[in-house]
Amino acid sequence: MRSFIFIIGALLTLDTAALSLVSNGNLGTVLPAVLGIPLLLLSIFYPALTAWFATPLGHACKVLLICLYGACFLVLSIMTVLLKSAEHAEVEPDRDVLIVLGCSVRNGRPSLTLRYRLDAALAYLDQSPHTTVIVSGGQGPQESVSEARAMADYLTAHGLDASRIILEDQSTSTYENFKFCKTILQERFPGDASVAFVTTGFHVYRSGRVAAMHGIRAEGIPAQDVWYSAPNNYIREGIAVVLYTLSGKLT
Repeated sequence: MRSFIFIIGALLTLDTAALSLVSNGNLGTVLPAVLGIPLLLLSIFYPALTAWFATPLGHACKVLLICLYGACFLVLSIMTVLLKSAEHAEVEPDRDVLIVLGCSVRNGRPSLTLRYRLDAALAYLDQSPHTTVIVSGGQGPQESVSEARAMADYLTAHGLDASRIILEDQSTSTYENFKFCKTILQERFPGDASVAFVTTGFHVYRSGRVAAMHGIRAEGIPAQDVWYSAPNNYIREGIAVVLYTLSGKLT
């Protein structure tokens, strides 16, 4: 048991350490270490803690610890199933508008995650010659250009006619993505435009709910995730959905 606890704790902590080298310190990156470090300490001080757990106070702490880890595992498992279930909708071609949700830009160029989203958009647009695309994303503090500009440049470099692209370059969150795109839809597409959006698979569920909050009926097209950060992304997104729902930011 001691070796098993050590291995699990070490793997969780190493996951955070490794991903921190290539990602920012978001909750999905940090949480594995938050769960892993106590397990490492438990394995290191196992003999002394085993004796302490036999006392009334120690036993209560042991039960609390087991309940906390069990609850984390249960909630994250349920949320992962929920997030995955939103990734399988079939989106008909030739929607009036396709919204591509932005994410990080590095050195003026789309990150790997954003390239995957743009490649998914190109695949859809190739089958939908009458669809207009809105690239949505502002300029972050570490970005030399807006995400919208980087996305537009990528799409045109891969053969998409620039006349089919509308830039929304002010948003800084998923909420603002759809808020500002709603304004564009009202100005450019009077009536009930048919809409789809592209984002990474784990993000489809929350994006769809945020779109609905803004009165946009849209189906999500899931883009490929970066394999080494996928588990952490589902952790972060699952927690975000729970917190946003509890706070009333998702209805």
